Amino acid sequence: MTAVPAQAPAVGTGFEVTSDAWSGAAPVAGRFVADVRPWLTHEFTVAERTARPAPADPWDWRHPDVGWGLVAREPDGATRDDLVALTDLPADIRRLVAARDGRVFRYRPASGYALWTLTDYAGDAQPFVPAAPAGADAGELPAFLLIWGGPAQVPWRVQYILNPVRHVGRLDLDGDGLTRYVDALLGEWQDSAAQWSRPVVWAVDHAMGEITTLMRDVVAAPLDADLRADAELTPTFVDGRSAPATVAALTEALAQARPAVVVTTSHGQTGPLGDPDRLRADLGKPVDHDHALLDPEALLGAWQPDGAVWFAQACCSAGADSPSAYTGLFDGDLARTFDGVATLGAVTSPLPRALLGAQKPLRAFVGHVEPTFNWTLAFPPNAQPLTAQLREALYARLFLGRPVGYAMEPYYRPIGALLQGFQLAEQEFQTTFGERAKPALDLMVYSRVTAHDRASTVILGDPTVAVPLPVRPETPPTAGSGRSGATTPGSW
Repeated sequence: MTAVPAQAPAVGTGFEVTSDAWSGAAPVAGRFVADVRPWLTHEFTVAERTARPAPADPWDWRHPDVGWGLVAREPDGATRDDLVALTDLPADIRRLVAARDGRVFRYRPASGYALWTLTDYAGDAQPFVPAAPAGADAGELPAFLLIWGGPAQVPWRVQYILNPVRHVGRLDLDGDGLTRYVDALLGEWQDSAAQWSRPVVWAVDHAMGEITTLMRDVVAAPLDADLRADAELTPTFVDGRSAPATVAALTEALAQARPAVVVTTSHGQTGPLGDPDRLRADLGKPVDHDHALLDPEALLGAWQPDGAVWFAQACCSAGADSPSAYTGLFDGDLARTFDGVATLGAVTSPLPRALLGAQKPLRAFVGHVEPTFNWTLAFPPNAQPLTAQLREALYARLFLGRPVGYAMEPYYRPIGALLQGFQLAEQEFQTTFGERAKPALDLMVYSRVTAHDRASTVILGDPTVAVPLPVRPETPPTAGSGRSGATTPGSW
């Protein structure tokens, strides 16, 4: 038996290497170079293999094949020169566009194709949203788009249509709040003390057979399990199943952990319907175990977002639309609530506006316009949870330092299949009669509602923002941490 060598074969300038190549006169042999380390660390690119340029990373918004752009409403009566000069936009937005050399697109409400095309006056182009090529050149639609203005200026529907094909955020701020956010964005939150390794998850669970229990089980708890399995993270889980998930408990957790990522699941406030002013002021605020509301002003007195990203699974956590997408689908309390909230018009909710415009602003807020439902979180026939893509977005992408717009892409991915399923079910319904038509009708409703639920989960803030990863220590990472390639400065 051949003895097993005690160490690896020697590699060095003194070691002769023979090969099975023939020069035409003799076998080809040689020796190793003096330093083999550059060869080992060299990354072979597509260009070296095929003589073609390497493709851009899809999250690299600075690359011209990816790009960043702004979407803004076209004001009535504006000339082309005014629109190219951006004279209608606030100074903070103009300096953001200038700093990023971004392409500006206009939503034209008077156009018959307003939801399908955006107009680039500087580039003399009008790209077709669903199938435009990505990039920063004229005639292209950048992969990352920031909508400027509230939904009364650029409707939520524009964001819904863009979500499946682009990485989209919205900035609905003005005055000092806008200045603070743009300053932080352009400065990349350089002085942020938010801690990548200490995420906070807060889940209300009323344990009364209603949706908070399901949200805790299919959103909060699985994500917390992902976080706890990562040896580099020390998460805080305010679990409403084991102790009351109160506003005080959330505030304390945020103040102590200073997390870079916050995830909350709860009801969102949608009342009182008879008091429009209070309804507007409280819309979408998380409702805790004791049915108390999270007050943004009180929260910001104890904790500053300081570059965190917040995902809120709650009705109207991002805003509301008018009319509601669900008008005519439900009756009873659901119908009264949706119709009552719609009287506010198309609005952004107060919590994300307060956090994004804070003294130390939030990076991004991800939430819902209108409600979500138990049957869009789990498929009714077999109770299969439908949140795997959300876990991928929040853990596998956001925690790897990917931009929030790119991170949310998996969550929007099923929208096309759901809408295609709606069309197929509709065809079956049209050709089937009696009781046999009922399953097709059910699938039509389910597919359409679930597609809308995904599309109306929106990003508020710039879609390019990313949670910075900590600088790696010189020692190898802990086994099983599952992390690699972190080079961006950040807090442990």
